[in-house]
Amino acid sequence: MDQHSPKRKRLSYACNYCRQKKTRCDEQQPSCRNCRVAGVECITTDKRRSGVVVSHRRRTAGATATPSMSPAVVAATPESGPSPLPPPSQYHPPVPAQSWDRSGWRSGRLPMMPQLVGGSMFEIMTEWLDLAFFRLRVPAPYAAPSPPGARLLVSDEPPRLPTPDLMRRYKQAFFDTLWILFPFLSEGDLGDIEDIDDATKLPSQQALSYLVAAIGCMTDPQSHLLGPTINAYIQQCNTLLGHIIAERSLASVQAVLLLAIVLRSCDEISWAWDILSLGVSMAQSIRVNQEAKTPGNGSATPACATWWCMYVFEKILAFECGRASTIWDRCLSQHALPGENDMMGGNDLSYQKTCIGLANTLREMQDRAAGTWRREEWLPQTVEEAVEEKLRVGGELATMLNDWWKDVPSEYRLTPKLGSASSSDRARAQRSAFLCFYYNYAWILLNRSGLLVEEKEMQDVLERYARGKPWHHLIANGTTTCVEAARESIKLIVALVDSRQPSYLTSMVSPIGAVYALAVHILRERNSLLIRSDFELMKVGLAITRHHYQRLDGFQRAEETLSAVEAYAEKCLGGQVQDAFSVGLDLSVPPDEYSTNIAGFGWGPSGLDWAGWDWNDLSHLFEHGE
Repeated sequence: MDQHSPKRKRLSYACNYCRQKKTRCDEQQPSCRNCRVAGVECITTDKRRSGVVVSHRRRTAGATATPSMSPAVVAATPESGPSPLPPPSQYHPPVPAQSWDRSGWRSGRLPMMPQLVGGSMFEIMTEWLDLAFFRLRVPAPYAAPSPPGARLLVSDEPPRLPTPDLMRRYKQAFFDTLWILFPFLSEGDLGDIEDIDDATKLPSQQALSYLVAAIGCMTDPQSHLLGPTINAYIQQCNTLLGHIIAERSLASVQAVLLLAIVLRSCDEISWAWDILSLGVSMAQSIRVNQEAKTPGNGSATPACATWWCMYVFEKILAFECGRASTIWDRCLSQHALPGENDMMGGNDLSYQKTCIGLANTLREMQDRAAGTWRREEWLPQTVEEAVEEKLRVGGELATMLNDWWKDVPSEYRLTPKLGSASSSDRARAQRSAFLCFYYNYAWILLNRSGLLVEEKEMQDVLERYARGKPWHHLIANGTTTCVEAARESIKLIVALVDSRQPSYLTSMVSPIGAVYALAVHILRERNSLLIRSDFELMKVGLAITRHHYQRLDGFQRAEETLSAVEAYAEKCLGGQVQDAFSVGLDLSVPPDEYSTNIAGFGWGPSGLDWAGWDWNDLSHLFEHGE
């Protein structure tokens, strides 16, 4: 350095949180990434002037390093001043605050139940498949889909409802499918739904007409041709939403709950969560939850039925999209229905209690898995302590799920009797299939991370930390349980499809999670003599998933990914793909270097939320001491 040049004084504008954690701060405005992940306020104080907050000379998100460049790479780059912005034609908007740029993959650590961020189940499940390919040290065979753009259009005129005869048929389809599982609407609530020209209908009644018509379209054999019609009905309900909120009635809460269920069925899972959160707030505002607890009302009242259905659906949706549940109810959290002693026992009450038990089990699994990762991420744990805690919590959660299943009434644990002429048998079969599906789904999500660990390494860890534990066999057989649950999920939906009777699972749910788990299993165990049968089962699951997405806007991007996965699995069986764990992958290298070589490949804005939660959503857990 020239001795006459002035000495360069470099001031640190790292925030207080990054200084405390001794991590590199990206100095973004209004909050750095580390503070966003931790859910804390990002504050920078000048160390030379005590208590003075500094905001100038902090960089905006656009002025930071390129999103694909990891902090480790930035740290290794010589200090040469801030990087100029790329040309406008190459500039991309910054990643949303809740997303993660996959830099967590470089740590080599694997959460027990990774919480994935996405707007749909397709995005969430494909994020896990991205993680699986990276952990197995093989390139992904597809380009990650970019999220769809805004599709919501406001029409000048409301869409026309089907003819009265067709509306009656759609109403019957609603009672034959969704109502069997979530019976919060009665025949009287939908009594005049066929009167499409009644101008005196309240907004909630209008919304119910459109939503029942949308559900009827989903159950129609030609549902893949009715996608635009379903979207038009949903958009009209969205237009009516403000008027529905202003009603402040039980009917308005029921309309919002049904809208959330329909959105989930259209794979708009983030949208469904936002709408459902609004419905929960509405229900608590007009004291639906309190009315449901009134002694002597029984569990068959509209308020109680609406509340327990909302409670169960909210817990399931939170488990599916990786959110912290926002409903807390003292009675329902103890697997009890308000006023259940006022009713005669029966199949309906048995099913309701079983559903509530499932919801509470899923919530406990989600909360404890997220808590384990938070402690590993933010507390000064050693690797051995983190692994031991993950094994212990995983074993306890597996035991809890197993215990819940043992308490399920035998009528719901047996193979559903599909195709029966009796309406009661058909209802029991659908309820049994619903409970079995989410039981297997929970096993898949709990144990699928085991598919991403080498078998020898897993055995060594179990020998060191799990010997003699009561849950040892559940963890040791975790990958087998995951694969078996994936098989059973696909077989269950295949049986429902073959019965040729409309059902909630065949019309509104896809087995994409089971399909991806089988795909990873095929990649790992391609030399097994039995793997060909899993491949054929996976192809059947892919066909069902394609049919589900045909009526949705994201069909093209889903089709490309599903076709690539199927072709890749077939190449695995033909020995044309490298073995899993065969490449000496350095987990300190940015994962983009191990991605596919497809031109134009990009991870997209959705990513891994390694903290797993928005910490602001966790306040209610601490309030109740959970």
